[in-house]
Amino acid sequence: MRRFSIIVFMLMLVVPVLALAQPVPGTYESAFRGGNVLNGRASVARQGVNSGNPKIFNGQSWDGSTLGTQWEIQCGIETTDTPPDYTLYNPITGTGMIVYHQTFNGGTFTLYTDPNVGWGSGTANLNVTQATSQVFLQSFIPISSSFTAFTSGTFVGAGTCQLDFAFGNGFGVGETPYASKPADYPAFLAADCSLASSSLQYGVWADTNDIVVTISCPVPANEATWGHVKSLYR
Repeated sequence: MRRFSIIVFMLMLVVPVLALAQPVPGTYESAFRGGNVLNGRASVARQGVNSGNPKIFNGQSWDGSTLGTQWEIQCGIETTDTPPDYTLYNPITGTGMIVYHQTFNGGTFTLYTDPNVGWGSGTANLNVTQATSQVFLQSFIPISSSFTAFTSGTFVGAGTCQLDFAFGNGFGVGETPYASKPADYPAFLAADCSLASSSLQYGVWADTNDIVVTISCPVPANEATWGHVKSLYR
C-alpha cells in the first residue's frame, strides 16, 4: 500500500511538469536579427526529375552539424502548380529570371525547448505555406535562386495559441538532375510524410535564413470584480 501511495505521489509531481510543455508567447528571431533561433535547411520533393506533383516541403533547423534540434516544418503539400512569371526571362537565349509562387497545404510545425530561445515547446497544425522563389538561369542552366516563405497555424493542446513563421533571404543550393541531395539536408518526403522511396529522390534543397517566429496566446477577458470572486466560493 505504501509503495502504491509513493507511485501516486510521484505521478502527481510529474503531471504538472508535463503540462508545462507549452509554447511561450513572444517574437523570436534568428542571428541576422540578433536572436537565437537557428537558421535552417529545407527540401522540396517532387515526383519527377524536374517536375511532378505532389511536391512535399520538409524544413529543419541546422546547428552546423545536426538537423532538427530546434524546430521542424514538415509535410506541407503542393498539388496544383501556379504558372511561373517569365517576364524577366528570355526564352530564346535561356537567360533571365523566372519567378515561382508555390502554395503548400497543411503540414506541421514543431518547436523544441531551447533555453537560449525560451519559446517553450509544442506542435502546430499549419494552414498554408506560401513560398516565392526567384531562379536565375543562364543558357538554360539554373545559376542561382532565392526565396521567401511564410506560414501560420494553431498549436495543438494549447488553447488558441497561434504561430506565424516567416523566413526570407533563403537561397537554393541544389536541384535534380544537376546534382544529388547531400545527406545533411532534410530528406525528401512522400505525400504521407514518410521517406520518399529510393526511386523518387527528386527535388530541390536550400538554406533558410532571416527567420522570425511569432507565438501569440490571447488571454480571454474575465470579470475580476470582488463580487465575482466571492461568488466562486459560496
